[in-house]
Amino acid sequence: MSEKILEGVKTKQPSLEAFHEKITMLTGIKHEINDMKSSIDIGWLRVNSTPLITALQKTIVLWIDTYINFLLDNTIKQIKNIENFINDVTQGITSLPKEAKTEKDKSLLMKVMGHLRDVKMIKDRTLDQVGPMKATIDLLKKHRTMELIDGEDFTVKLENSKTALIEVSERALGPVKEAILPLQTQEASNIKSRLRKFEIKVGEYRMQFQKDCPYHISASSPDVIMAAYDRITEYFNKTGDIEQEAADLNNLETLFDIQKSTYKQLKDCGAELCMLKQMWDLISLIDFQFEAWKSTLWEKIDTEVLMQLTKDMQTK
Repeated sequence: MSEKILEGVKTKQPSLEAFHEKITMLTGIKHEINDMKSSIDIGWLRVNSTPLITALQKTIVLWIDTYINFLLDNTIKQIKNIENFINDVTQGITSLPKEAKTEKDKSLLMKVMGHLRDVKMIKDRTLDQVGPMKATIDLLKKHRTMELIDGEDFTVKLENSKTALIEVSERALGPVKEAILPLQTQEASNIKSRLRKFEIKVGEYRMQFQKDCPYHISASSPDVIMAAYDRITEYFNKTGDIEQEAADLNNLETLFDIQKSTYKQLKDCGAELCMLKQMWDLISLIDFQFEAWKSTLWEKIDTEVLMQLTKDMQTK
């Protein structure tokens, strides 16, 4: 859920102290360049250093702007993301379902529950970021960077966003959650019934998986190998479909505060599909190699080489 707040934000970055040191160093170099003389006399020769000074000034300003704009853009994006999140939640919890009988009512309930989940998962983590964001703003001000976003002070805008986030969170997890609690309880019961049916479905699928998948080999040929690959592909697609269904149900469990199911049997199917693919890749390699050797003329057979290649395959 944190991607809603971190959308477009670069999270991997050096410390603020590193940025401060670099910008300070570059600013010092900039002042040194500005103090350079525009011309220097070397004996009878007068050297015009203005073009060089101008080029150096452009380069150093470009590097200073690169560091500052990185912090500035990240901060603006974070504040905008927080504001967008607050607006989405505010609008999303304005209209509440009175019952959950029709699909329209259930869809509205799901949307409201989704906003409550997002608030629960994002609020504390976002508030923890306010301190570092304020430190970034202070650093930007220290280096006399623009201090306004849409005409507002960075710090004021951040504090307003923090206050608004707290207010909408309290409303969502307080009155709104209490208002939809009866519908949540009712729908949670329906979801638990779906979970029990899905658990049975996964168990049956696991049994069919173990029955049909090519765990063993009695003979090797191109047709046998191709049939095994086809079966693996078939169950790879089937497993993917059921995993998506499991993910959707996990999402509902998160929405309705139901203990999350792990579906170990489904994970076992996924893991075994990978192992089956590796096993049949090796069988295919060995079968291809031996088939290639069959076409070797008798007088060209080098038994020592063949034995070594066979030993090499055994170690793979």
